[in-house]
Amino acid sequence: MEIDKILTSNVVDVSSVKSFFGTDKDMLIQLINVYLLETTPRLKTLENNLNTLDFEEVRSVCHFLKSSFGLMGISCLEEIIAIEQLTKQHENENLIKEKLRNAIPICKESIVEYKSMLTKLEAL
Repeated sequence: MEIDKILTSNVVDVSSVKSFFGTDKDMLIQLINVYLLETTPRLKTLENNLNTLDFEEVRSVCHFLKSSFGLMGISCLEEIIAIEQLTKQHENENLIKEKLRNAIPICKESIVEYKSMLTKLEAL
């Protein structure tokens, strides 16, 4: 299977990944591994904040996720940016939690999608 066929998704926008790393299999594997390793524990942190919100913890996680979500084409980037801004200002806890409830499933889908791509790339 060709790399271009592996880097196809209805869940994430892989255009940036393709434009920066093209057909460099090793770099793609490394990039996806880093994304998965860095995002998975941060997603757990966001989930833990659905009950008791720690503004600074959520702000820090969202700040970190912004750049990787942009590169990896995760569709909840705007939600993450909004959450970061709201937590900076310690505003509207209910709105922050609502935005987290919207973003978390999208994050989970992206992790599943990139795990699938990684498995296929490693099999090449």
